[in-house]
Amino acid sequence: MEEVKPSIDLELLETREKFLTLVNSISEEQYSQSTDNSAWTVGEILFHITLGPRALALEIWLIIHFGRAFQFIMHHFPSRLFNWINARFVRRGGHINRQMLIRSYEVGHAAIRSGLMRAQEEDMRKSVVYPREFVTELAGECSVERLFRYVKGHFEVHSAALRI
Repeated sequence: MEEVKPSIDLELLETREKFLTLVNSISEEQYSQSTDNSAWTVGEILFHITLGPRALALEIWLIIHFGRAFQFIMHHFPSRLFNWINARFVRRGGHINRQMLIRSYEVGHAAIRSGLMRAQEEDMRKSVVYPREFVTELAGECSVERLFRYVKGHFEVHSAALRI
C-alpha cells in the first residue's frame, strides 16, 4: 500500500500543474463567458474546481474519523440542499480573479496533500456509499483512496465543460 500514496501524490501534483496552466491560459475577461454547464460561467467553474481538493480533504477526514456518522448524514441530507449550497459557494460574481483562484486552489491542494501524508494504510481502504444524487462520478462504494484520486477526476470533469 505504501506505493499507492506516492502515485496519488504525483496525481495531485500533476493536477495542480494542469489547473495552474489552465488558469493562466484564460484571460479574466473570459470568466463571464458561458460554458457547457448552462448554470455556471467560466469563472464559476474555475472557482468550483478550486473547492474540490478542500471538500475532498474534509470528506476523507470525515470517513476516516466518523465514517458511520458521515454515511448517515449523506443518506439523510437532501441532495437539492447540497446542490444549493454548492451553487452558493461558486457564485461569487465579480470577485473571481486569477490570484484568488490560484490562492484558493493552493489552500485545497495543501489540505489534500496533508491528508494524504497523514493517512495510514488501513485508512485508504475505509469507505462509504455515496448516493448518486450527490456526485454521480462517485456514486456507490467509495474508498478513501478513490476520493484522493478523484481530485484529478473532478478537475477533468469540470475543465472539460469550458469552451475556451
